[in-house]
Amino acid sequence: MKMHDNIFSCTRNWVPFALLSLSILLVYSNTFNASWQLDDYPNITGNSKLHVKDISPASIYETFFAHPESGKKLYRPIACLTFAINWYFGKENVIGYHIVNNSIHLLTAFILFLTILNLFRSPNLKDKYQGSKYFITLLTATLWAINPIQTQAVTYIVQRMASMATMFYVLGIYFYIKGRTNNSRLISVFSYMGCFLSFVFALGSKENTATLPLALLLVEIVFFQKLHIPGTRRKILWVSVGTLLFFILTGPMLFMKGDLLFFLNGYENRSFTLLERLMTEPRILVYYITQIFYPVPNRLSIVHDITISTSLFEPWTTFPAILIIFLLIGIGISQIKKRPIVAFGILFFFLNHLIESTILPLELIFEHRNYLPSLFLFFPVSVGLIWIIDYYHKTHHSMYLIIISFVTLLLMGLGSATYIRNMAWATEKSLWEDAMKKAPGRARPTYNFAKHYLKKTGHYDQALLFYERAFHLKASKPKYSQALCLNGMASIYYLRHEYDEVIKLCKKALKIYPGFQIIRLNLIRALIKMENLDEALSNVDVLIEKYENNSALLNLKGFILIKHGKYAEALLFLNRAHDLAPRNKIVLLNIGVSLSLAGDYADANKIFQQVLQIFPDDIALYLYLIENSIKAEDLPSVDRYLTRLSFLFDRVSIESELNSLSEEHFLIPFSRELITPVVHKRINGTG
Repeated sequence: MKMHDNIFSCTRNWVPFALLSLSILLVYSNTFNASWQLDDYPNITGNSKLHVKDISPASIYETFFAHPESGKKLYRPIACLTFAINWYFGKENVIGYHIVNNSIHLLTAFILFLTILNLFRSPNLKDKYQGSKYFITLLTATLWAINPIQTQAVTYIVQRMASMATMFYVLGIYFYIKGRTNNSRLISVFSYMGCFLSFVFALGSKENTATLPLALLLVEIVFFQKLHIPGTRRKILWVSVGTLLFFILTGPMLFMKGDLLFFLNGYENRSFTLLERLMTEPRILVYYITQIFYPVPNRLSIVHDITISTSLFEPWTTFPAILIIFLLIGIGISQIKKRPIVAFGILFFFLNHLIESTILPLELIFEHRNYLPSLFLFFPVSVGLIWIIDYYHKTHHSMYLIIISFVTLLLMGLGSATYIRNMAWATEKSLWEDAMKKAPGRARPTYNFAKHYLKKTGHYDQALLFYERAFHLKASKPKYSQALCLNGMASIYYLRHEYDEVIKLCKKALKIYPGFQIIRLNLIRALIKMENLDEALSNVDVLIEKYENNSALLNLKGFILIKHGKYAEALLFLNRAHDLAPRNKIVLLNIGVSLSLAGDYADANKIFQQVLQIFPDDIALYLYLIENSIKAEDLPSVDRYLTRLSFLFDRVSIESELNSLSEEHFLIPFSRELITPVVHKRINGTG
């Protein structure tokens, strides 16, 4: 093996980079057209803060606050910025997003390669594996990169947050090792600066990378400290305890406004308690390990049907799983001195499950959570495989060929399994059909399949059956899930114009989950359709009480008040909405309509003209101006706007706008009965 290592050394690192690139390209070659899925919609396609029209400092700054639910707090700014740049160049075309995701995966694998390569320069490894370090390093990076467990972090577009965070995390470790092993003080200083910046960028991609200081401490203990020296262990113990306490105390200060009991928030909506989660997660961690080392596609899914542990022996696997976790951690700690690679692989894995697999009220299981923890798990595996290959190379040539063939087949098998698993991500239909087969008792796959099925086929009755089935299945947030299913059913009845049924279902959903804003909005829509304006107003007030500075809700109240004939009162709320969103076309048009209906035609005309300056190519604005001028009996203005309308737009476009009358966006439409005759007269050339 030494001769082959010399070849790698001579060609430096471009050969490993090329091999990693080829491997990743092959196994992820069927992902470039994989569709948007699940959280991609609220986080990217439906997130207006990421839909930048230019790459100006102001636009970039806006992307830093692109939380899908609250646009006021800083939210994963580095990852969100990359999504915004993708949107700027490609909008909803998924190819660009997948190119970036796969590139991040490649870079992470290569940085992992460089990191492990530099670990061999550390004091506790520099005299070991010198003839095999390149093969060990390349095999480790390859086994990690093409393992099917990584598909959720790479192919699921929004999980760029996890993969990018991991890239900066391992880059931070790389810089730390470079700083510790370099003899140049200047290079060491720059390396430590690079480590700190990598930490900042990792945190800016996803918060679970807050464990990086602990990981660096682990690197220091395992690979740089001489544990046989008297006093070293005691010093390490005190430093470790101090670092852990600092981590525990500063985490809530940085991310949860000083609330030390922040982890209790959210359990009220879960189907499990904090204690049940702590008992269930060891079983999940054991399952993760089996997935990593036996990653056949039929064991991988976006949703898993996990039975919650209600006691140490219910289900019976709970206590054995807890023992296995403690045993593995114990092995990791005990092997730090004799087998540092084994120790580091084990302890790094559990360290990086500390945030997402312990006390926080998150979903119980997601495969992308292993992307970071699994980085060094294949390090001891590769050492073992290379040791076996070297041993039989010297003693038993036939066995040597068998082992080489096994490793080759292992790599081919992993790559094939990754390629096959990626097929499930091709469309929403394929993903949720796959999940329904693997987790038939869970509500999420059936609900999402129903949603997709309705969108693609329009078959109302069949979609209703899927929603009804999902309503009775298990979910990690039972009340939320049931409310979602009822809302899905209500959306079908809305499309059928059965508004009484919509109102009944929405009220039932709100009784189960009162704070569901979207359901209350759907209830308001149905109440408006039924002309039940007083009840619609009372429901809008419920929302405004919670979101008092929401321009869309203020516009909605103004819209209902206009329909109620309360124009002056409507203007109070519409003007507040305008103050919050000065360029919002719908708000401005509703203000203009309200003024026009109140008989203030001159001021209405000014508002419509103001909107026209912002949106000069909008046909509807001319129709509003024509309507207002007809009401004001201003015939010269009617003629002027008709002339400009017929000059700027073709007949088909004008007819289309006249026929697209709708109140779905809470905008009072123009009067088609009033303006259609005069518009037809002009465009038909008879007036």
